[in-house]
Amino acid sequence: MKEKSYHHGDLRRALIETGIDFIKEKGEEALSLRKIAEMCGVSNAAPYAHFKNKDEFIAAVQRYVMDLFAAALEKTIAEYKDSLSLLPILGKTYVMYFYQNPFYYDFLFSRKNISIKLSLDNTDIEENPPLAILQKTAASVFRKVKLPEKVIQDKMIAMWALVHGLAAIVTMPNIEFDDNWEKRIEEIIKSISIPY
Repeated sequence: MKEKSYHHGDLRRALIETGIDFIKEKGEEALSLRKIAEMCGVSNAAPYAHFKNKDEFIAAVQRYVMDLFAAALEKTIAEYKDSLSLLPILGKTYVMYFYQNPFYYDFLFSRKNISIKLSLDNTDIEENPPLAILQKTAASVFRKVKLPEKVIQDKMIAMWALVHGLAAIVTMPNIEFDDNWEKRIEEIIKSISIPY
């Protein structure tokens, strides 16, 4: 792992991004704020201006990854908001985010502090922004066709289970697939997608 030389700018972000690289290569157990500071070329005390301890740093890394994921989903929604294919394309974005960043899947979903709320009134965008975005979008699409609330909840859970399960599959290191995931994932989602 090469060291990054930090030059004026956003030290907090530089520390987090360096931490992600460190965890990918050496594991979370080997992580220390001192090592991250050294890699960024700053004093051992510098990270403590942003994080109280290693646990707070790991929580910030988790939040950073979650925010990147949420931004990818929001970008898809903005681009396809008027498309009838919004949900399958949003599902593809969900899966492909982890396909392109497999470390993020394990890092996020192996944590005990991640909250999964499957109720229709999940407005807790702060707790788990990607799931709240997915649920809000699906509920909006399903309400436009006047489905009953119970049916909407069932469809949202099924949709999340589908894309989350596919994300788990595409991030597994020993999965063999005779085609390109990026080309096929939307077709796979549509093949068992939940009709309105």
